[in-house]
Amino acid sequence: MSDSDADKSEGRRLIDTLRDINRDADKGREPAFLPARDGRRQVSISALVERIIDQFIAEHGERESDAVQRAVTTTERIKLVKAVAEYVIALESIQVSDAQKARIIRRVYAEMFAYGALDDLINDPQITTITIEGADKVAIRRGHGELKPAQPLFDDEAHLKRIIRRLLEDAGASLRPDVPMIETGLMIDGRRVSLNAVLPPATVLISADLRLHPPEPPTLDALAEDWAMPPAALDLLRRIAASSHGVVIVGEAESGKTTLTGALLSHVGGRVMSVERAGELALPPEASRLLVRWPVGDVDGRGFDQLVAEALSAAPDVLVLDEVRADEAQAIAPLLTAEETPRQIWSFRGGVDHKRLAASLGMLARRAAPSAGESAVRALYRRLPFVVTVRRRHERLMLHSIAEWQFPPSAEYPDFVALMAMGADGITATGNQPSRAL
Repeated sequence: MSDSDADKSEGRRLIDTLRDINRDADKGREPAFLPARDGRRQVSISALVERIIDQFIAEHGERESDAVQRAVTTTERIKLVKAVAEYVIALESIQVSDAQKARIIRRVYAEMFAYGALDDLINDPQITTITIEGADKVAIRRGHGELKPAQPLFDDEAHLKRIIRRLLEDAGASLRPDVPMIETGLMIDGRRVSLNAVLPPATVLISADLRLHPPEPPTLDALAEDWAMPPAALDLLRRIAASSHGVVIVGEAESGKTTLTGALLSHVGGRVMSVERAGELALPPEASRLLVRWPVGDVDGRGFDQLVAEALSAAPDVLVLDEVRADEAQAIAPLLTAEETPRQIWSFRGGVDHKRLAASLGMLARRAAPSAGESAVRALYRRLPFVVTVRRRHERLMLHSIAEWQFPPSAEYPDFVALMAMGADGITATGNQPSRAL
């Protein structure tokens, strides 16, 4: 094939691809119409909803008017939406039944005071993850299953941008070009929600991941049943939690790290303080929480490293970090170099292979405190001697191992000693015993 023929073939493939994208872009968005009173024209319901939203913003701004500020209950806010909707419907001379008008008002209310089409997904207790890639691609996870494509939820990029802005603002952040990547969290109808958003100019299309936690966080006993833990594993986890020793919970994204960490905290004694990015942890009632704050307007943010320093100044008995990451290694430097530190409990994103884990933690410590040399690495192992690994497999979350870093006599570095490990029959005791008192 000549270069000219190859170019033509490549061009045809590109045209076919673009045609397929355009053909599928409006799947799930087929319009429904309402008749006007004159009978000579029809108006789509989506267009009518947009017209009402535009009028609401013209009258009240983005929820900024005095009337909106005074409307603190759902009923009062619905009345404001109803008044604008009835005005637009009358102005456009559109015929709607009472049931249709109620549905339209509900949609406008969701767009102006809640999260639009996301509301139904957030209110579904079976849905645990929502991923968004531009206005056209949405996928959901039910329980611990795989992500599955869903119908488009947004009319266009402007619609998606409005909802993401609402989520960010309600989480205490903002949509701004100088902060294109944000991880934050908020509470929606009793559910803790983690929001990861990547925004222009870092990407062409807005993308976001929402992780949804249950209104009632699971207890350790409930997790043991759901994850099919044997009694010996549950007992060992309880004893580690109740001890004075540090522990790191390790797993990939959405493997249950934060859920297990929260369940363990109900068995931890003393004054607990957490440092978090998204506020996902289920903390005991008496615990306190420090959250990363993103810059808003002229107000500076507070980073993870600043919060760790603040937590150390508060001198809690137990310091919980959710989660520790290699790209913010400097945040943990004082936890490895200070002479006295609280008991530490970390969640750490990483794989369950112990050799790779040892390499990752060693690299983390060296990056955190390069001037401390290998003493920072050894400090990490001594201050976080117990390791719990978790994973998601075959649409289930599971405990993969419980281990301890054990220092042989005169050794500079510890061995990874599995106390319980995953085998063909599930997680079972290895016969190894902890070297520290539990």
